[in-house]
Amino acid sequence: MYFRRFVLGAMTALPMLSLAPLAQAQVSTDAAKAFITTSGQQLVAVVNADTSTSVKAQQLQTLVNQMVAVDNVGAYVLGRYKSVATPDQYTQFQALFHQLLANNITYQIKAFQGIGFTVNGASVVGNDTVVDTTITRPGQAPADVGWAVDEIGGTPKIVDVIVAGTSLRITTRNDYASVITSNGGQVSALLTVMQNKINQIKANQ
Repeated sequence: MYFRRFVLGAMTALPMLSLAPLAQAQVSTDAAKAFITTSGQQLVAVVNADTSTSVKAQQLQTLVNQMVAVDNVGAYVLGRYKSVATPDQYTQFQALFHQLLANNITYQIKAFQGIGFTVNGASVVGNDTVVDTTITRPGQAPADVGWAVDEIGGTPKIVDVIVAGTSLRITTRNDYASVITSNGGQVSALLTVMQNKINQIKANQ
């Protein structure tokens, strides 16, 4: 599902944040490009450092805490089912969403070695400003990754990742909707799937 694809595409994850999405607005191309350039440099420095996996995971989680609007992404991917979920279910959903991303960075971090990060340009796409980058890893073909940036609470934040022309935010919303609709429209079914995924990741760590 979304969590593995997001991590592999964006090389990011984060710890728990507040559960209320903040208002968002469009960012200029220059501001978005500067934000992704700085964020990418910090990310590469951590990933390529000669430190332990656990140290890298913690440092990356701290970085992404500053980079990604996970509450807003979570609200988006839950989509129309946000109005169906009870307040308790929505709170649980956001908590699980954060936890899955955090667990995945720890689980996947061994794949992030010797990376390179090049910012190519930025353009306005719909309501977002997308920064195009090229990510390289030893022994693998370069990957073109787009980072959709919005202003969240007055600060640039990543709200989507586009890999091979595919929006991971939209893909995830479709994945979630499929789980819920195939279980009679019950949000609780999605929460169970998410919790099971967390348990699986922990068992393999």
